[in-house]
Amino acid sequence: MKNLFTLIALALMLFTSVSSVSAFYKGFAEDLHEQEAERDDNNETYHQIFLMIEAKEFGIATEGKDNEQLAKEVAEAKIKQAAEEKGIETDDKDVKELAKEVHHAEVKEKAEELGIKQKGKDPQMLAEDVYEEILKQKADELGVDIEGKKVQDLKQAVIKASIKHEADTLGIATEDKDFPELRKAIHEQKTIQTAEALGIETESKGSAKLFDEIMTTHAEEAKEQNLYPFENKQEMFFKGHHMMKK
Repeated sequence: MKNLFTLIALALMLFTSVSSVSAFYKGFAEDLHEQEAERDDNNETYHQIFLMIEAKEFGIATEGKDNEQLAKEVAEAKIKQAAEEKGIETDDKDVKELAKEVHHAEVKEKAEELGIKQKGKDPQMLAEDVYEEILKQKADELGVDIEGKKVQDLKQAVIKASIKHEADTLGIATEDKDFPELRKAIHEQKTIQTAEALGIETESKGSAKLFDEIMTTHAEEAKEQNLYPFENKQEMFFKGHHMMKK
């Protein structure tokens, strides 16, 4: 199971565009976790819906396969697709090793874009340097003071500032709301927006019921229209970079 989660995380990390990496700290995994606390009974169903849609996109047969097997096959397909896009040879390579190659190729591209010196740095060191620079750029964009903050502390500050920024963008009042409350409010607002875009009646329906209707009845349509929670999140690139140590 541990290897499966590693594959999924690597796939999420790799199956994204470097150009939009500044929002790296969000992503489907976090959105799904937000629902898990409120809808534990439905979580497995929602997860299966995501997997079935992705499996279909990759032409993966789903009959007779449980979620674990489907997740493994989808993750491997994403990694191989990313490798092919980078011109990396995939034949006779272990999928985790292939994931590392793709990740390093992405890191090198981003390092060049950021003007970060690469000579003499191993893949892990270079990834950390790139990650830290992206973090600092995002902090500057959000007005977060970086002085005296360690990377992990800065990351948490950036996450919180970004959530507040997203809430402001959605017209959500942020005063007197803590971080979990803001994330919950964002989820509820985005759920309503998706329901309205899909023509779902929202009157007298709570966000939990609307989200369930979106997932169980309109998932493919929401995915086609790039609506929450299926919007393309191109920000997970460095989310698993510490995994390279393992």
